[in-house]
Amino acid sequence: MKVSTRATLDCSIDSAWEALHTPGVFRAVSAPFTVFRTPPGGELPERFEPGVDYGVDVWASGILPLGRQTIHLTDQVTDWTSRTVTDTGHGDSGALGLLRDWNHQMRLTARPDGRTDFHDTLSVRAGAITPLLWLAMKVMWSWRAMRLRRVTRQLDPEATRQWNQRYAGKDAMWSGRVNPSLEKVVSSLSPGHAIDAGAGEGGDALWLASQGWHVTALEASSVGIFRGVSEQKRRGEDGAMADISWHVADLTKPWPVDSESADLVSLQFIHAPQQARDAIWAHALKAVAPGGRLLITGHHPEDALAGIPRPPAEMCFSDEQLRALIPSDWSAVEVQTITRTQTVAEREVDVRDVVLVATR
Repeated sequence: MKVSTRATLDCSIDSAWEALHTPGVFRAVSAPFTVFRTPPGGELPERFEPGVDYGVDVWASGILPLGRQTIHLTDQVTDWTSRTVTDTGHGDSGALGLLRDWNHQMRLTARPDGRTDFHDTLSVRAGAITPLLWLAMKVMWSWRAMRLRRVTRQLDPEATRQWNQRYAGKDAMWSGRVNPSLEKVVSSLSPGHAIDAGAGEGGDALWLASQGWHVTALEASSVGIFRGVSEQKRRGEDGAMADISWHVADLTKPWPVDSESADLVSLQFIHAPQQARDAIWAHALKAVAPGGRLLITGHHPEDALAGIPRPPAEMCFSDEQLRALIPSDWSAVEVQTITRTQTVAEREVDVRDVVLVATR
């Protein structure tokens, strides 16, 4: 017997992936048809980990006991855009003990618009009662898809929703070329682990990987990451397949990296209100390994005050603000204001960037 449903989830594939590993979501999408209770001494964790057996008692509508079930997940990640969670657990007692060859496959596929396609398939045998079971499972699987759409609707951080809206309707937001200050700094460094915070559509991350770096790319927009991964795949046939771990991340929240793990942390033109900026900078400082570099490039506030198209002046930052950021026990700090020419309204104007390079 096989039952299958499809749905489009209004969240990034990263958020959907975590939802499929969360016991709270597991319970929410199954209720009220089935209610899962943990036996004494068998409380479920905050997250299902692959390869671990989890036991639950199953009740129909919370009233009729159906027996005990074992949950056993296996993860398969093809790349950032395609992932599958498979539950090959089994029924251990009661009516659930009649089930054989249980295989529940939940496949996620990232969409170019930042959402996620969900394909939910159950294959199982139950002997003579299989035809009756099929109808019940068909109804339940349709319910699960509807509930999962509702549960996942608010999982993405506000930053992801805002940036996906900004990307909407544009084939490309950025040039795809490496930022000059990053190229200059990296030219004197040996490859290691780099964090590209605010990776956009992946231009800097792809360039770093082409130089031999292992890159962790953090970006709020799942649309931006989809474009970066698509470009990564396109370059693969040319021998430049990028060594990049992509993550949808709100940079004001704790980063999905270890402390003091990066030989280079790069923040290129990330402008935010002061409270958010302070949080981002604090996470960046924490991520730099001893001997590693922190690189921050941004628009000088005087550009905004002069009427050049820029974020508001209070969201830009000066060399003094960057210099004050670095703790006194770091070994080196260099801050420069660099003038370059930019075309604005069909005329050439001088603009200023402020650049920090600091060594821990």
